[in-house]
Amino acid sequence: MFRTIFLYLFYWKEKLRLYGRVTFNGFTVIYAFKDSHIYWGQNIAVNSHPLSNLVGMHQYAIFVARDGGVIRLGDNIALSGATLYALESIEIGDHTQIGANTIIMDSDFHPLDVAARRINDRASIRKKPVRIGNDCFIGMNVIICKGTVLGDRCIVGAGSVVNGVFPPDSVIVGNPACIKKRNS
Repeated sequence: MFRTIFLYLFYWKEKLRLYGRVTFNGFTVIYAFKDSHIYWGQNIAVNSHPLSNLVGMHQYAIFVARDGGVIRLGDNIALSGATLYALESIEIGDHTQIGANTIIMDSDFHPLDVAARRINDRASIRKKPVRIGNDCFIGMNVIICKGTVLGDRCIVGAGSVVNGVFPPDSVIVGNPACIKKRNS
C-alpha cells in the first residue's frame, strides 16, 4: 500500500511539473531511481486509462529508469498503456506513435545465469540501448527487446516481437519480427 501511495504522489508531482508539455490521460507510473533520468519532449500524450484509448488497453502506462538508465522522449509522441523500462537507455524519436500494451525494454530484466538470478545480481543483467527513430508507428501488443534500433518512419505490426537493427522506412512484422517490405 505504501508503494501505491508513493507512486501516486510521484505521478502528481510529475504531472504538475510537466504541465503544458505532457498530457496524462489516467494514472501513469513514472519513476526514475537514483542516478537515472527520464527526459520529456514537448506535446506528449500518454493514454493510461481504458477510456482514453478504446482499442483494449490492459495496463497503465509505465515509465521506469533504474540502475543509471535513461529514457529520452522526443516531441509530439503519443502512447497508450505502454511500458518503457530502462536500465541503460531507451530513446524515442519525434512524431512517433506507440500502440496499446507495447513493452520496450533495454535489458533481459533478470540475470540469465541461475546463480546470479537467485541472489538478484543486478550487475549480471544483460542490457543494450534501444533507439526508435522519428515518425515511427508501433502497433498494439508489440514487444521491443534490448538492442533494437528502428530507423525513421518504421512501422511495426501489432503483436510483433522486435529484436535487431532495421533501416528507415521498414515495415516490420512477426515473431520474430522481420522486414515485410520497404516503404519509399
